[in-house]
Amino acid sequence: MPEQDFKATPRQAKFHYGNVAAPTTPESPQDPLEKKAFGYVHLAPSASPSDPESSPLPVALLVCHGMGQQVRFETIGQVAASLLKHAKAQGCKEVDTGVQLSLENDSFLARAELSWTDPEDKQHCIHIYEAYWAPITEGQVTYWETVKFLFSAAWMGIKSSRFFKPCNFQRFLFGDLHKLTIFAGTRAALLLVATVLAAQALAIALVLAKLADQLKQLETSHFAIKQILEILLPGIHVLRSTSSTPEQKALVVLALIGWYLLVAEILFVRSFLIEYAGDVAAYISPYKDSKFEDIRTKIQAVGLNVARVIYGFDNITPVPDYERVIIAGHSLGSVLAYDTLNAIINLDLTSANPGSRNVVARTTKLITFGSPLDKTAFLFRNQSNHVKDPLREQMASSIQPLILDYPSFRRPNLWTNLWSPLDIISGSLEYYDLPAMQQTQSPLAVQNLKDPACTIPFAAHVQYWTGDLLASTLYKAVK
Repeated sequence: MPEQDFKATPRQAKFHYGNVAAPTTPESPQDPLEKKAFGYVHLAPSASPSDPESSPLPVALLVCHGMGQQVRFETIGQVAASLLKHAKAQGCKEVDTGVQLSLENDSFLARAELSWTDPEDKQHCIHIYEAYWAPITEGQVTYWETVKFLFSAAWMGIKSSRFFKPCNFQRFLFGDLHKLTIFAGTRAALLLVATVLAAQALAIALVLAKLADQLKQLETSHFAIKQILEILLPGIHVLRSTSSTPEQKALVVLALIGWYLLVAEILFVRSFLIEYAGDVAAYISPYKDSKFEDIRTKIQAVGLNVARVIYGFDNITPVPDYERVIIAGHSLGSVLAYDTLNAIINLDLTSANPGSRNVVARTTKLITFGSPLDKTAFLFRNQSNHVKDPLREQMASSIQPLILDYPSFRRPNLWTNLWSPLDIISGSLEYYDLPAMQQTQSPLAVQNLKDPACTIPFAAHVQYWTGDLLASTLYKAVK
């Protein structure tokens, strides 16, 4: 993540523990919790049940972090900083923060609690939860597994597209198979990516082989300084020789600088592929490898377990009776956010009392930014120009309510997606709506917004965090 401006965040925060089990006698004066329809409401000491305006019910925000080595609670801090910065810019006052810790499924669940008073003297309270899954993928995906995954995805995309000519692939959406457009430049772009990836893979193999040979030589060098320098700095004898010309010495210096720059670049790319692309490989790979399926299932369980707490399933952890819930995700976390919302809707509708948690009505916003969801739909989850097994596609869509039925699962302006043309990972989401809905800019369709803060190629993928568009989108959602 980029450096964030935390000046709007108060230096001190209140902290308190939540009860670890559901109260047996909610009416007991020793128990400050009161059982509600969906969860448990923690009443502030100054609040009165007969005066709901004195303590407004908070809004829940579940955020899913992206790929790479994320630090626990870092994403919560980034979201909180963006919200508080924008709130102060809007003239809000009495900004305050707090933390609540509770026990859930033998692990601790923490949430950040933000509050402020807007210029109209209306109080706002937001509880931020995090679906933290980074440790699940750490060290689980090898470099060669990642490269194989990327080449496979690129090859399937190349086969499905055409050179500088738009074409179609079929995807089951909203009750039927629909033709969705593959853009004219897709094949050329994928070939370019595959070529660069192949060049990098070859360079990595050659450099690692050379480094391994150097290491082997070092093991037999008997630690002689002259010999070690010759191994680590090939051509150093030219620099030391009095018979070498200045041109020869300059060429050796340039060669050494170029070699170690290449080594640094190769090691960086290899590390990037393992830490970042490896996470994508583990989560999105087709359902063939039991290892990846196990990782994906564990990650999805993290998102679903936190969502269960927020929506009040099982009534184990005391939580407020959230009337509004927002789900947000960055990068690969946007895929988890999408999967989590679909899963919690399915859980609600297949429970003993279908719809009892009112998940659809209470979920007021889905925010994705830097999202690869369109790429997952085309390259990874539907990899052909024709659907060989329509029944399989119908079943796959049936567990994704967000692409099943507009009236039932898509409220107006539910889904906002922030993207940038300079962010090669993200994109405008076109494959989660009927083409006609996108063309008419229906409020039921995904609202795709270009983020002007993303100005640097490649680095654009993390520039959403410091931009005003994400902050204002989050603020409007929780307002």
